[in-house]
Amino acid sequence: MSLPHARRMRYRSLAWGVSVCFVAVLCRLVWLHWIDAPRLRAEALQARRVLQSKSCRRGEIRDAQDNLLAISENVWDIGVDPDVLQKGDRGRISEIALILGIPATKVIEAFNNSVRLDAEGDEHKIRWTILARECGEDIVKRIKALGVKALRAELKYRRSYPKGQLASHVIGYVNKEGEPAAGIERVMNSLLVGQNGWIESERDGRHREIASIRLREVAPVDGSTVVLTLNSLVQKTCEDALAAAAARYNPKSGIIIVSEPRTGRILGLANWPTYDLNRFWDPKSAPMDSQRNRAVSDVYEPGSVFKIVSISGALEEHLITPNSVYDCGATSVPYRGRMVSLPADSHPLGVVDIRHIVRESSNRGTVQVGMQYAERLGEEKFFALVKSFGFGSNSGLITGAEVPGLLISPKNWDGMTISRMPMGHSISVTAMQMHYAMSVIAADGLLMQPQLVLRVEDPKTKSPILSYMPRSRGRRFRNRPRTKLPRCCEPFVVRAERLRLRISPVMKSLAKPAPRRKLSTVSIRRPITLLLFPVSFRWATLAWRSR
Repeated sequence: MSLPHARRMRYRSLAWGVSVCFVAVLCRLVWLHWIDAPRLRAEALQARRVLQSKSCRRGEIRDAQDNLLAISENVWDIGVDPDVLQKGDRGRISEIALILGIPATKVIEAFNNSVRLDAEGDEHKIRWTILARECGEDIVKRIKALGVKALRAELKYRRSYPKGQLASHVIGYVNKEGEPAAGIERVMNSLLVGQNGWIESERDGRHREIASIRLREVAPVDGSTVVLTLNSLVQKTCEDALAAAAARYNPKSGIIIVSEPRTGRILGLANWPTYDLNRFWDPKSAPMDSQRNRAVSDVYEPGSVFKIVSISGALEEHLITPNSVYDCGATSVPYRGRMVSLPADSHPLGVVDIRHIVRESSNRGTVQVGMQYAERLGEEKFFALVKSFGFGSNSGLITGAEVPGLLISPKNWDGMTISRMPMGHSISVTAMQMHYAMSVIAADGLLMQPQLVLRVEDPKTKSPILSYMPRSRGRRFRNRPRTKLPRCCEPFVVRAERLRLRISPVMKSLAKPAPRRKLSTVSIRRPITLLLFPVSFRWATLAWRSR
């Protein structure tokens, strides 16, 4: 091969090689700028763009007198960004540990660990290591005064209950994960939770926000304020009375309910044992058994207080009058062609009228009235009477976790049921059912819906967003016997003195006609229904304002 020919071959090979390289570069450019451009653009934007959430403040819970029951406090999580540490920052480790109240070794470990390994073994930079959680404002100020730029404080909200255990079974709590777990916190969560805001912006290579090109900022909307019907002073009086009774009698549990019978609004609902809402997570100070709202979850045989149902039903149907006479010394009476034995009384009464039967809480007298009702109008009618007072179904308390109790249908009665149910046996009820059944008498025959929420307010303007009006579940009897019933049932208030509780003077004052009632330091101008249900005591008590 001649020399010129060899040179031409080399030139051609070089030209082809350069051409192939240019074609490869051109193909790569086409791939990057046309075919793969959307994906690469998205990755670049994702690397620079930052979407930062701004937490909203959970709404407050207040009582009817605007006393604070639940609030979200400002707290800060303090952490370090190891990538931003400067040379002199490590000399302040002991000061940081002292302010935060943590070991210095924990601060040293956070400063030294700048990378982490993922599940696939790849290294990633650590940009945030928490040193202390839920710190107060004073600690944040002291940390900022150190001038360590790598330390940051992130604002968050911690749910707090200023009154501690007051009305704990009504309010409920928000758990450590920020989820409402019980009570008003759970059922009103959609109004309390609010709406988080966010900031959409870009950041530089050191992951710092470029505020000058912030794209969008949406402010958070705080949750609404929920105002309850509770009165804190009434609630405190009830809880103190239960605590005193528990210390003296050592019962398994106890319940006090105070309400306005004409509106159904609950002024006080106390359970014992109780727990501190700020320590709900501690199994020693707040065991799960103490967190149960026994007013709607526990059932019992109501006993003598149930006798008002039988007496009021007979009065309503004109089967008896306050002057009707019954032989309370009889041991058995005829009922539908057979003799039915009567329960015993605690002491002999003989032949007495209805007033005496109610005053002495006679088992035999009340049972005879109930049997007369069932015999003349039918057992189904008597069963309907009991159901009309709210027994056998949920009361509808907003906090939920309620049981309907046990009410046996007439087709399942045995031979003794008719001689036991009129005096409050062979039936199981909750304290809430019993309370509102007794409120029927004070409310002129209306069975009211239990009400715990009074209104929902705007957190800034305090203007009402929602207002909850009293709701009736129906009329259980007409107004005709209303002048007879309170006078016949007034002896139940007197019997309440046998409990010898500190709250007894309150019940006595409510039973006397007066233009102004006082409960501790609370002035009450409206009719009040008060029921005590200590489990170890045999007598539940009823009180209302006399006419």
